[in-house]
Amino acid sequence: MSNAVISRAGESDIRDLVVLTSEYLQEVARAAGRDGFVPDRERIGEKLAEFLDMPDYAVFVARSPKGHPLGFVTVFQMPVQIREEPFAILERLYVRPDYRRRGIAHQLLEDAKRFARSRKCRRLQATLSAFFVLDDALAFFNAERFYETGGRKHKIAL
Repeated sequence: MSNAVISRAGESDIRDLVVLTSEYLQEVARAAGRDGFVPDRERIGEKLAEFLDMPDYAVFVARSPKGHPLGFVTVFQMPVQIREEPFAILERLYVRPDYRRRGIAHQLLEDAKRFARSRKCRRLQATLSAFFVLDDALAFFNAERFYETGGRKHKIAL
């Protein structure tokens, strides 16, 4: 089991989050057959700074006890439409490859769920790519008891 320290990200975490987000995007790009993809780190930093100030959006970062960044999760509340229950979107969940299978993603997911519940959301939804399969991600969501709806969407009741 993990002894990672999870905290809600703030401005001081942006540099590490840019690196983690870049790694995440490169891994997804490789899975999609785009090995040479290079993320725009400056733009990622700008967008993160904007999102961190939004009340309905949260980023949680996992660190080792010594402060080394291990992974992150982003979650936000969707605006409620007519006749729809409040729900949140699990936008990104990433743990560095050398730290996987240690319970870190589970810890990050639990913080995302807590945030969603604090926003009165009734479910958490993740959408996986329709163009390629991320086997490890699919296995993780299944193990966490997300249920599949519509092929790409995976949901869990809160």
